[in-house]
Amino acid sequence: MSQSGIDEQSRKTTSLPIDSRQAGPSLHDGITVTFAGGLPGFDHLRQFVIEPFAGDLAPFCRLRATEVSGIEFIVVPPGVLFPEYVVVVDDDTVDRLQLEDDDAVVLTIVTLAEDGRSPTANLLGPIVVNRRTKTAAQVVLTGSDYGVAVPLVSAA
Repeated sequence: MSQSGIDEQSRKTTSLPIDSRQAGPSLHDGITVTFAGGLPGFDHLRQFVIEPFAGDLAPFCRLRATEVSGIEFIVVPPGVLFPEYVVVVDDDTVDRLQLEDDDAVVLTIVTLAEDGRSPTANLLGPIVVNRRTKTAAQVVLTGSDYGVAVPLVSAA
């Protein structure tokens, strides 16, 4: 037993069969996804549209709230920039999102610095989308060494 009283053997995780380099089918048209619990800091917002950028900005996308104007994030399939990136989520997330086989698509939030520093990606808290049910959640990869502000230029 760990100090928290949780038997570490009983805490199971599931490695999702995710190709984190692509965003999945139908994304080129934009899809609406539902975050049942909202996004951290935006718990009241549930519906977001994933809108791909065209041309030189592909594969980056805009994750735009539909309930309130002006709330949007830049996201990208992380495997495009970080080919070794692996997502392991717990069974609760798999059940909550009803993930099966190749349902999962992973996106990471990109932060643009106003002071000219390199943009960063939140690899510790990816967004997992079920492309079949259009449900999504931002998950925290517990026990991971990934950071919340990983510079994009170091991945190139």
